[in-house]
Amino acid sequence: MIRVIQHNCARSYEWTFAALETGLECSADVLCLKEPLRERGGIGISHLAYEIRNRKRVWTAIQRESGLVVDARTDLSRGANEDVIATDVWRTGQRITVPGGIRRR
Repeated sequence: MIRVIQHNCARSYEWTFAALETGLECSADVLCLKEPLRERGGIGISHLAYEIRNRKRVWTAIQRESGLVVDARTDLSRGANEDVIATDVWRTGQRITVPGGIRRR
């Protein structure tokens, strides 16, 4: 089983870090964050427990010790919608999820 948390952070530093800390408390494997805080002056953000992959308006944070491999499926939105988080999730070489039943060829 994979634990996933989704949250709209409203571009707030406090809400973004609250979501990351809640993920730790709930042992979430993956966090899907919409409108996380924006980087200022090119300074990125990091968290010891999560590998954060950020796109323009959404982040996917994968817990480092989860053993999961998460591949962003940007091909599903074709770059037109920066609010879409679509991923394939893998654990030990086997795909766990397939968004919308779409399979790669």
